[in-house]
Amino acid sequence: MEIREEIKKVIFGTVNKKWSDFDLKEADIEISYPAQEFGDYSSNIALKLSPKLKKSPLEIAEELVEEISKNNEELFEKVSFANPGFINFYLSKKYFNQEIKNVLDLKENWGATTELENKKYIVEHSSPNLFKPFHVGHLVNNSIGESLVRIIKKSGVADLITLSFPSDISPGIAKTVWAIKEKKWVKEELTIEKIGEAYVFGTKEYKENEKAKKEIDSINKSLYLKEDSTELEIYEKGQKLSLDYFKRITGRLGSAFDELIFESEAETVGKKIVEENIPKVFRKSEGAIIFPGSEYGLFDNVFINSQGFGTYLAKDIGLLKMKFDKFKFDKSITITDVEQRDHFKLVKKAAELLNEEWSDKSDYLQHGRLTFSGAKISSRLGNVPLAEDLIELVKNKIMDKIKEQDFSEKEKLEIAEKVAIGALKYSILKCGAGRNIVFDMEKATAFEGNTGPYLQYALVRTNSILNNAEKLEISNELEFSERKGVIPLVEKMILRFPVSVSDALRDSSPHHVANYLYNLASEFGSFYAQTKVLDTTNPDFKNNLALVKAMQITFKNGLELLGMESLERM
Repeated sequence: MEIREEIKKVIFGTVNKKWSDFDLKEADIEISYPAQEFGDYSSNIALKLSPKLKKSPLEIAEELVEEISKNNEELFEKVSFANPGFINFYLSKKYFNQEIKNVLDLKENWGATTELENKKYIVEHSSPNLFKPFHVGHLVNNSIGESLVRIIKKSGVADLITLSFPSDISPGIAKTVWAIKEKKWVKEELTIEKIGEAYVFGTKEYKENEKAKKEIDSINKSLYLKEDSTELEIYEKGQKLSLDYFKRITGRLGSAFDELIFESEAETVGKKIVEENIPKVFRKSEGAIIFPGSEYGLFDNVFINSQGFGTYLAKDIGLLKMKFDKFKFDKSITITDVEQRDHFKLVKKAAELLNEEWSDKSDYLQHGRLTFSGAKISSRLGNVPLAEDLIELVKNKIMDKIKEQDFSEKEKLEIAEKVAIGALKYSILKCGAGRNIVFDMEKATAFEGNTGPYLQYALVRTNSILNNAEKLEISNELEFSERKGVIPLVEKMILRFPVSVSDALRDSSPHHVANYLYNLASEFGSFYAQTKVLDTTNPDFKNNLALVKAMQITFKNGLELLGMESLERM
């Protein structure tokens, strides 16, 4: 049981024993971390009970402390109270000894919770626009989506499906197909770079060239209808290339998908739903079909345009039906850009009116935008920097930092790849849900401070200590008893790992795990600086070595949740 829940259980049992008529569900009970001098955990229970019991918080706190202290000696070394009525809990040495042993036993399962036991989830993220390279916006979406997938899995979910919803038919794709034909690349080997160049060229010509605009609109209609043509051949070749590229880049970022549902499939389903629900939910308006969002405090928007094509809104409604037809689940989570918030408010409201379950079981989580501080990050194709270009820039920066180290060239490249992707992911994930992200190349690639490389290096430090222990023929699998000295703060912090996982799940925000790991790494640095871990004359030598092993497990598991790779050396 997670320690906060264990403390709550003790509190609730004591309160029910003393005041059986009080319903604790009415109280907002907090179990928080106080300043170090006030113990390991603190509760506001006495303040919440005060109005109901018509006693002062201090009087209630004193009564509870006396009762809890008598009956929970193995869990708490001390329980005290402080103004204006907080109860402070000091965990026992026996508890820490048992829990560190628990970490060593659980290994890769350390940090797991059972909050989603027997639940079934779908997480939709990294949905690409085919015929367009993966840009930094996709990198943000992927980093957050992949981390949430891992956090949900760590929370005991019975079944989890990862889904991507590629945009495979759109006016943007028609612009790209037109440009490929116009540039006479039809018989040449098509590359993702050429596709990107074609998209930029087609977009420009569509705005500036009336003839090109008419041709592109015609191609768009032809592709929707899947009419045999040169354009369809270009499209099919480009679609395969785009999907191969998508799988490669997401694989490089550590992601894989159980299902791909294409927008062209969802558009057919969505159009049918919209047409069948006129006028109950949708209305005809000037040759199009709209949803009257203004009647629900939102805004009116088109679901089927005057040409008879389903818009993104209709596609998202179609996708909902396809999800519910194909899968059994308790919750569907879609990771989206902050600028799509209003779009998904419309989707959610329309879904509610069509089938309430569609709305109730669907959450749309927005992430912020990534901007750059310091050096300008240029783009070869359009205005938005490409994900792979950014990864390579960061990788080159890391290569420069480790060029003097005693690694082979192959090792340097492998280390630089893992550290570069970790640096990018951590820069994104340490920000709270929905907040904009500022990427600073110098800060993000530093091996000190609140960065990905710093966390990866903290793990490498634990590897080094344990490897040195082996060289000295000191076993890492030691029997150890309660500490003789004071419990180090870092040992207390290790045991808070499941709390960070639980908080990340609650807020759908990996920043709780990211910030926890940084604070843990900082405290471990202080412990390492002050303690000779391999000093066998230290009465707590075995405990210190066990602590380092527990640190290693915690860092590995924490980095895994963030989608960051562990390194043996760096």
